[in-house]
Amino acid sequence: MRNYAVIALVGLLSLPGLAGPRDSARALHNTLRTRRISIDFDKASLDDFVKYIRAASGINIIVMQRQIEKDGGDIEGIEITLKVNDVKLIDALRLVIETNGLGLVLKRNVLMVTSKRAARGKPRLVIYDVADALIPIRDFPAPDMNIYGSNHEPPEPEEETVTQAIESSDELAELVRQFTGQGTWEDKGVGMNVFRRHLFIRQYPKVHMQIRRFLSAIRTLR
Repeated sequence: MRNYAVIALVGLLSLPGLAGPRDSARALHNTLRTRRISIDFDKASLDDFVKYIRAASGINIIVMQRQIEKDGGDIEGIEITLKVNDVKLIDALRLVIETNGLGLVLKRNVLMVTSKRAARGKPRLVIYDVADALIPIRDFPAPDMNIYGSNHEPPEPEEETVTQAIESSDELAELVRQFTGQGTWEDKGVGMNVFRRHLFIRQYPKVHMQIRRFLSAIRTLR
């Protein structure tokens, strides 16, 4: 994801003064996803892990200890036991960081190991028009495929019925809470209000991506 992209600083640019930040980020992001690494740790500290990654790959990576401790993390209690061979660097990082309840944030070509909460970023308000997800669906009776005699009198045709994909905006809001943003809806600054056929949702950028995908899936069921 763009806000939380992980990039590594590998090699030297032939013309560093002319290289734009976007070009550097693109190249470094590609390197992170293509560079492979082997790890063999037995109860290593987070500091040892970060030092190894920095030395083995050239990534400019730091640990935001104050932020982690502020959000209730315990760096001293982290012990990393991991043995993998020839895996993508990004996969090795995610495996260790996510397993220990931490997150990754990129800022100015520096990869920061921080708390999961800090990695989510700040909640922002997005207004979702969900009127099209509440449009009623008409249910037409299927044609009668049976074969009858010449004296058969067909019954009166059934009336079409109308069903609702989602009965109300409130019901849809409850589904959004259930299927997106697990573990975040009680966070400070996060919330959702319903007004007619609009959802006013204040959530983290990553969760907004989940919400958009969920609403798209709901619309395909109309």
